[in-house]
Amino acid sequence: MQVRAALLTAPGADLTIVEGDLREPEHGEVRVRVDACGVCRSDLHVGGTGESIDFPAVLGHEGA
Repeated sequence: MQVRAALLTAPGADLTIVEGDLREPEHGEVRVRVDACGVCRSDLHVGGTGESIDFPAVLGHEGA
């Protein structure tokens, strides 16, 4: 399944919209469709500082 995501490649960098393949759910997992998701203050903080995050990173955990 093809998906789109906002990818952050380095602290303070601009977000890049990328497309990629989503693997099939494993046992005990489900797939949930999210049409849109906000980027919260926590995402902006770690995205700007690199604190507690590995790059590249997909922001927008609010849908979770």
